[in-house]
Amino acid sequence: MLLSLLFMIMPGLGHGKCSSINTTFQQNHIILFNLLIKNTPLHDGFYTSSVGNDSNQVFGVAQCKANISSKACTDCLKFAIGSYDGCPDSREGETMSTDCTTEISKENVTGIWTNSSMATFGANDLDDALVFSKGFSMMQELATTVPYQPLMYQAAEIDVGAYGKRYGLGQCGRDLSKLVCQNCLQDRLKTYRSYVENRTGWEIVGPSCSMWYVNASDAYNKDVNAAGPTPLDNQFPPGTASVASGVGSMGIATFVMLFVATHVLHLS
Repeated sequence: MLLSLLFMIMPGLGHGKCSSINTTFQQNHIILFNLLIKNTPLHDGFYTSSVGNDSNQVFGVAQCKANISSKACTDCLKFAIGSYDGCPDSREGETMSTDCTTEISKENVTGIWTNSSMATFGANDLDDALVFSKGFSMMQELATTVPYQPLMYQAAEIDVGAYGKRYGLGQCGRDLSKLVCQNCLQDRLKTYRSYVENRTGWEIVGPSCSMWYVNASDAYNKDVNAAGPTPLDNQFPPGTASVASGVGSMGIATFVMLFVATHVLHLS
């Protein structure tokens, strides 16, 4: 089990440029923030919008983890977007956490792969090397199939015999092309593999694409997946991966995870 609330405000936010003057640009930021909070849960966890014109225009993209509830999505976004409040006239910035990511920019970022990302394995123990290899192969397979799902996310699980099961989830922003989505996920795995090597659980999150890998079945039960049907326990032999792709509402169920991040790697 991993990190629940780690928000990173990127250097581009430009703190120190904040002004107490209530400018049109600040007002547009506030309107955009409210649009993202309100509409992201209503659009299966992904929403992009812009407010204003010319030099006062601001663009935003928000995404929630595919298997959380609408309420959990809303709560995460409120917390994340609250991080911007100290400087609403900032030109751009990003937040990243387990459950949601946001990106605010003066440029139109729709459809653009943002390379900022971070990885963590929290307090997870080391896994058997062969088990990790099988699990990582499952995640590599997800990187090739997620782009072709209706909502560009997919869950998978693999039975590793005496070691139990390993569960994975991959997703992309739905503004990305299939090719860019695949390239993003594959790049994340390549970049962070040595960092998460042999861990029983880890996550790689970023505004464009994210992946989660755990050994805790309660994090990926049939209700939370919102993607059913999930394979029965004895339906697949050990070492065989099974998948479930999302095609409907994310508001079926929720789960709460409280973790402490002891190891985090960030790249931008």
